[in-house]
Amino acid sequence: MEIMEKVQKKKVMLIDDNEIDIFINQKVLEFNDFASEIVNIQAAQQAIDSLNNATKEDVPDVIFLDLNMPIIDGFKFLFEFSKMDDIVRNNTKIIVLTSSDNARDKEKVAANPDVVAFVSKPLTDKKLAELNHLL
Repeated sequence: MEIMEKVQKKKVMLIDDNEIDIFINQKVLEFNDFASEIVNIQAAQQAIDSLNNATKEDVPDVIFLDLNMPIIDGFKFLFEFSKMDDIVRNNTKIIVLTSSDNARDKEKVAANPDVVAFVSKPLTDKKLAELNHLL
């Protein structure tokens, strides 16, 4: 009898101001049966408020974060995330999912201990499979 490894589905938060990107990324997550729950948030401040008020059960396992957003960008979100309660910070992994190919952005992201990966949009089946071992 073959024993199949059970992959733990994750609670995911997508933070992106672009509805089309959210749609594509959500479909990739759904198609790959990656998430038990997906929360889409189109403004970083809304995500900050949600996380600051989250109970342990509400905390996402993974956040896919866009960098280029109006008002509060991904870098400001990361700064605010660094000040959040340990319940959030210790249970959430952040993947920067962005259209930015700027070397300086990559350096800033690489220096952030809360970020586990920098991925170019859009999310694909292959990229998601490669990310799975980091999560």
